[in-house]
Amino acid sequence: MAKKYDVIIIGAGIIGSGIARELSRYKLKIAVLDKASELPSGASRANSSMIHGGFDDKPGTVKAKFCVPGNKLWHKLKDELDIHLDECGSYVCAFTDEEKLHLEKLLAQGNANGAPGLEIISGDKLREREPNASKEIIAALWSPEAGIINNFEAVAAFIENAQTNGAELFLETLVTGLIFETNGDVKGVNTNRGIFEAPVLINAAGVHSGEISQWAGDTSFKIIPTKGEYFLLDRTTQGFIHSFMFSCPSKAGKGITVAQTAEGNLLSGPTATEQDDPEDNSTTPEGLAEVLKGARRLVPNFPVNLNITTFAGVRANTDTGDFVIKALENPRGFVNVAGIKSPGFTSAPAIAIYVADLLRENLADKIKFIPNEKFVPERRNIPRFLYSSMDERKELAKSDPAYAQIVCRCETVTEGQVIEAIRRGARTVTAVKMLTRAGTGRCQGGFCCPRVAEILSRELGVPLDAITRHGGDSKLLVGRTKEFLLNKQEARLNA
Repeated sequence: MAKKYDVIIIGAGIIGSGIARELSRYKLKIAVLDKASELPSGASRANSSMIHGGFDDKPGTVKAKFCVPGNKLWHKLKDELDIHLDECGSYVCAFTDEEKLHLEKLLAQGNANGAPGLEIISGDKLREREPNASKEIIAALWSPEAGIINNFEAVAAFIENAQTNGAELFLETLVTGLIFETNGDVKGVNTNRGIFEAPVLINAAGVHSGEISQWAGDTSFKIIPTKGEYFLLDRTTQGFIHSFMFSCPSKAGKGITVAQTAEGNLLSGPTATEQDDPEDNSTTPEGLAEVLKGARRLVPNFPVNLNITTFAGVRANTDTGDFVIKALENPRGFVNVAGIKSPGFTSAPAIAIYVADLLRENLADKIKFIPNEKFVPERRNIPRFLYSSMDERKELAKSDPAYAQIVCRCETVTEGQVIEAIRRGARTVTAVKMLTRAGTGRCQGGFCCPRVAEILSRELGVPLDAITRHGGDSKLLVGRTKEFLLNKQEARLNA
């Protein structure tokens, strides 16, 4: 039997989750579908986590329309949704007179877009603020409103708040096709978990948004999967730099950056490699060499010896070079929010508000926008034990002894935090990692992964060998050692 809703959102990244929260302000039955086993996934998980200042986008583009308003909203939402946002500012660095002229162009664009506080400073002034910056930098564009966010927390905050206000999330739910009414309007979707019906369908499927748009008959744009590779360094690098540093952008993108994350790690990347496979997020020797070269151009003593992991994300570039946000006239009820690459994370809150307005203006005959008088705008994060004072830690442990048991030593994550993550829906080791940072430190889960798996097994009431790293077949264990060896020996004897 089909599950019936008012709105179906395909994709629970920062865009889909943000739209779900905005629509939950109304008495709408909302289903959010995502093929992943935990959130965030895709580009919402693997990105630079930057909140852009709003100067890089050409005035008049869709990107420029949403970047500065989105930036302003994040500075409000960080408190409302309890998200870790480091309001550190950013620099675009020029090494030549030609690049310095480009800074003037960016400054003019930023002023036209309404980006506040922009100024060009000398290389010497930059090095007063960032002593590790290259002596070859002659000037930099300073954007005080830029920042870097905990992207894991941001996606979790949006989707948790949407669920608090009535939206339903369906993970491990792959959309396999669209369903239409006899008059051609949207009726719903087929998935690996059955049929979901709704008169309004929002396509926020990231790198797969072009394919889904084509199912609806819209071929006006094409998604070009573009891989970005990164280095992530240990938190002992905290203070190496204090802001977000760019080289001058090129046609390929904003270029290699060096930044201190919201948690104090040092991050560098991304590359911009076009590829056919939207799911290939592997790193390559060539890509990482490019990242290191770019990082050392900005900060020559970039301490790559303190690297703890490398990763890659695939972003949804469009052949139009811009976001695609529109309600189709045919089929009615189908809304594209596609090709949302940088500055997509920055723009997400503003895009969510715009999409809600778009639905009201174009599809009010299909769904009724009755205010949800019980809407709760606030959401509290899982307690961040690492950043709590000693008195706060004592109070947490007093309220629940599980907060006195350290599970992840690298990030000082407690059993209490892991249990709370499970209460909020975590079912995999990676989901716990996203919600608590257990496994994100120097050992990358080498010590805490078995303990997290044990807690998942206990709290979910399932066998330990049923626990997965990130859903599907990603099991951590294949059985008890002696039983496994005996079965292996028996198989050899019977061969």
